[in-house]
Amino acid sequence: MSKGKKERIDYKVIIYDDNKLMELSSFRVTSVSIIAYVGLAVIVIAAIVAVLFIYTPLNSMLPRMSEKRFRNELESMAFRIDSLERVIVDRDVYFKTISDVLSANIDTEASEEGTEIERQKIDFARNKHDSILRSLIEEEEKRTLAAISGNDRENNLKKLMFFMPAKGTLVAGFDVSARHFGIDIATKGDEPVLATLPGTVVSASWNVETGNVIQIQHDNNIISIYKHCSVMHKGVGDKVEAGEPIAIVGNSGEYTSGPHLHFELWHDRVPVNPELYIPF
Repeated sequence: MSKGKKERIDYKVIIYDDNKLMELSSFRVTSVSIIAYVGLAVIVIAAIVAVLFIYTPLNSMLPRMSEKRFRNELESMAFRIDSLERVIVDRDVYFKTISDVLSANIDTEASEEGTEIERQKIDFARNKHDSILRSLIEEEEKRTLAAISGNDRENNLKKLMFFMPAKGTLVAGFDVSARHFGIDIATKGDEPVLATLPGTVVSASWNVETGNVIQIQHDNNIISIYKHCSVMHKGVGDKVEAGEPIAIVGNSGEYTSGPHLHFELWHDRVPVNPELYIPF
């Protein structure tokens, strides 16, 4: 060991073979080199630890990363809750609308006498607008009752001009025995879905089996149903015209194997074969 002018400490490390009693190799180490080696070791260890925390699941142990993951989970849960609330609201509106529609199917002959008595007991203060609205509603009810009375359902439907709900190829027909209450039209994925008759959207919802589904209430107690849509352009309460785009053909839901439209037609709560009224 020797000291320089600046009192630098030098160490000589000798590798010695006891068996042969000879020096194998030697090298000198200074205090500066020791500090450099220790600093380099610290940097390498710090780099390895940083890589482990950045590129491995260990980063979830960091407080900020845990907080970010927790915040993302909260946002995802809030989005799901909001979606469920929208589904529940749409379902309630749908059931209320269906209830209002079906309430027109009362037995008018049996209740006519009671209704007349109630009218005599109650004196309504009607204005001009009330009278016009009431007359329109009564005329609509008369047309509805006339359309569904008797055994001329098929003749009444054939008098209507139905629009083809989508351009494509008919791949599956109406089969009540197989519980297939509609027809399947195979088409392109971006083909528009068209309203077959003018009416009001009573349901625009999603479910696991049939994906995005739109239901439209038409005159004469007719309901049309459009399933497996990819995008819905109309919501509950929207008025639509015949041939107006209401959605886009898709492949949503578990009961599908490719882009197509499942179309159903119901009259007086009974499924009917759309092929009898729509040319394909």
